[in-house]
Amino acid sequence: MRFNTSNYRSITGKKGISDEEVRKRAGLSEKTFSWILENRFIEVQTLELIADAVGCTAGELSAPDSTMASENCIEWGKDQKCATLTLSQRRIITRVEKLAQFHPGECQIVVRNPDGSICAHVPAEWIRVNPVRVTTEKQKESARCKIREYNLKHGSAPHDLG
Repeated sequence: MRFNTSNYRSITGKKGISDEEVRKRAGLSEKTFSWILENRFIEVQTLELIADAVGCTAGELSAPDSTMASENCIEWGKDQKCATLTLSQRRIITRVEKLAQFHPGECQIVVRNPDGSICAHVPAEWIRVNPVRVTTEKQKESARCKIREYNLKHGSAPHDLG
């Protein structure tokens, strides 16, 4: 993720907080903090540490992706309970927004970027890899027959299945 150094400078200047104070509050080494300020790239968890140290939101310290990449990324480490999602695909963003609304304790949107992409945290156990089931016409017809038989046996209204 990109770090918005100018917003950082503006916020810390208004609050009278030094870089050294932010670095110590965030628990970062001098070398790491200098690298972030110089290169303007940062991991989401580190961005949140700095935002907490400064007293602002992570969104105020993030910058839009200058490459205008349209990637969806999932990131979590071994044995971590939380996964970080960076999303640009509208369909998935909408799904995560609904999850954040109905499960605010588990799903949080961390950053909303001007390009519409978001960064969010979700439980790592929500992440699944599900291959699409490929069926032949014969398998589809067999399934239709089984559904018709079930509906006839249980008195359900018949459906036109194709």
